[in-house]
Amino acid sequence: MAERIHTSAESDVVDGGRLGAMPAKRQRERYWWGVNRWHQDEVFRYPEERRAFTSNLPRLIREQVLPGHVPDEPLLEAGDSVLTMGSCFARELRDHLSERGFASGNFWIPSGLNNTFAILDFISWCVTGSDSGAGFRYDRFEDGQIRQWLPEGRRDRYERHLREAGAFVFTFGLAEVWQDRETSGVFWRGIPEEIFDADRHVFRLTTVEENEQNILRIVELIRSVNPDAPIVLTLSPVPLLATFRGQSCMTADAVSKSVLRVAIDLVEGRRLEGVYYWPSFEVVRWAGGHLPWPAYGIPDRRARHVTRYLVAEIIDAFVEAFYTPAAVAQLRASHAGRRAVDPASLRGRLEDAAWPLTTGAEELLLRARKQLELLEQRAPKRLRKQSKRLRRKFAA
Repeated sequence: MAERIHTSAESDVVDGGRLGAMPAKRQRERYWWGVNRWHQDEVFRYPEERRAFTSNLPRLIREQVLPGHVPDEPLLEAGDSVLTMGSCFARELRDHLSERGFASGNFWIPSGLNNTFAILDFISWCVTGSDSGAGFRYDRFEDGQIRQWLPEGRRDRYERHLREAGAFVFTFGLAEVWQDRETSGVFWRGIPEEIFDADRHVFRLTTVEENEQNILRIVELIRSVNPDAPIVLTLSPVPLLATFRGQSCMTADAVSKSVLRVAIDLVEGRRLEGVYYWPSFEVVRWAGGHLPWPAYGIPDRRARHVTRYLVAEIIDAFVEAFYTPAAVAQLRASHAGRRAVDPASLRGRLEDAAWPLTTGAEELLLRARKQLELLEQRAPKRLRKQSKRLRRKFAA
């Protein structure tokens, strides 16, 4: 409930013009904001009570976060392939969809597609056979090495996956990029140390307009090979790992995410057919601050990892919004009994408290197995047999 504050012009006492001064002989009038005073048709209000966030997370997501961003009718069947590209949150989505039995993209996509420039570069190559001319394709591979990315297969194979996809989900994570001054090319991720040139390479914050145009071009390219599949744009809630802008990573993250969010909003505002925004960012960053448990770090204690239960609830809401009721029922039945544990429940609190102990024990066993394997390789035949018996005990 808000309070009406009288100005000095309304007061019976001269107060020197203090803003919001109260009259000496009058009491404050209390009234609900907007009642009988402001236009209110079709207004969406921010939840006023904290219990709206703590009592029922699924309802909060569906009633307070999703309105205005989801299709009027479900668009996907269980067998429709959903291709996800972008930051690590896109991989989370793909993994969760696969675990629930949904068809998801099954061809390898570079992991460094975190910014709109990199995603545009990749999609441009898939569709046209030539890159955008504005990207340097360096990525970190599973072996830990940093090297230039090269396609594993023929381009037409990638294009076929785009053409046959039932839906696309693009997750954008970064507005900060490394750029080559001479060519204006943007690096997909960072710059390998061996080629870094301080006089040539610059780290900068990209603009809203640049990112908006990149996203529009991505949509245009996808539509040239797949005119009907829904295209879902998302903003990763995972914070920046680091920044080179000479300021706090937290404040740099706020600006980086803001640039991307405005760019996505401008694209959404064009009302392009079949293009949607999925507000996972708002669920984590805005609703997450009011939840009775941390939005990040459960169970792995990592400050940049979104809590597993929260990710699961976001995916469940996505499924309900985009898949037909029959598909939702079918796929939930296949996932029955494996629902994520609410961190606020007794079981959730116990599992969270026990996580460091169980994880420490698992790491200890892993180290012991590796040591036994080394002993096996170096030991005589008789000792190898004893080692194998010990390994079987550890495995049990």
